[in-house]
Amino acid sequence: MQVDVSRLSRMIARIDSFISKPSEIEDKDSVDPFGLIACMRGVHMKRVPFFEPCLILVLSGKKTVYERGSGIKVPAGSLLAVPAPIVLDLTNEPDASTNLYKALVIPFDLQLLEKIRNRDARSAVKANGASGVISYDFDPLVFTAVEHYLDLEGSDNRSLLSHRMMEILLILVEKNRNLLGFIFSSQQWSQRVRSILGEDLSKSWEFGELCSRLAVSETSLRRYLQSEGTGFREILSELRLTYALMQVMQTSAPITQIALDCGYQSLSRFTQNFHERFSLPPTKLREAMATR
Repeated sequence: MQVDVSRLSRMIARIDSFISKPSEIEDKDSVDPFGLIACMRGVHMKRVPFFEPCLILVLSGKKTVYERGSGIKVPAGSLLAVPAPIVLDLTNEPDASTNLYKALVIPFDLQLLEKIRNRDARSAVKANGASGVISYDFDPLVFTAVEHYLDLEGSDNRSLLSHRMMEILLILVEKNRNLLGFIFSSQQWSQRVRSILGEDLSKSWEFGELCSRLAVSETSLRRYLQSEGTGFREILSELRLTYALMQVMQTSAPITQIALDCGYQSLSRFTQNFHERFSLPPTKLREAMATR
């Protein structure tokens, strides 16, 4: 279906108006409960981790994600559903006429997909095992559902937010039932570890303290995490760098402060690790981001 450019423009203007509102949180450019990614230059990043499932609606420019050696192109007006946990290489390319890339990022709870599967007999037909990223072409019905969700910007009514998100997911499941396969992407122990470590990324976490919080022995937790292909240090490092990535892309906070907030006492070490992880240093990424 042909993209409705005017609707895209109106949504961009609407989101920009949200961001221009005074915020009680210093340096906060994201919009609760969703986020906006914007850049004026092409950006290619490697090994970007996603720790919670989300929908990415490209509003301007084009996104390409690389999975299993192939590139999935997501032009303006299209939507990408991303499972979690997953690590992806991706490219954000600005629109040739406006020199701007913009995308709306909407995280969602897997429990909503569980509800869809459990209450609809037809939804019992699910993907065999975990599903990868899923792209959706422009659809006015999906776009309208996203607009309804945007109506709740700044709202603390979690029940209503959940209903609006359910509206989006129901439409997407009807278009591609492989979305239900996201339910099988969750890794229980690693996710529990992430939820605890994410409480304070600046803290010097010790493995023994983590085990006490989870009421599990150190030997058992190491084994559980190893069975999921990860470990304590790997999870902590990924969490810190992922938080840093979002702060560099979505806020104007100084790089030095971001490093400290992520538990790095050395700016050079932070820059080195960031560069090694995402293939470009934080200063170069910040330079590419659009001024909003």
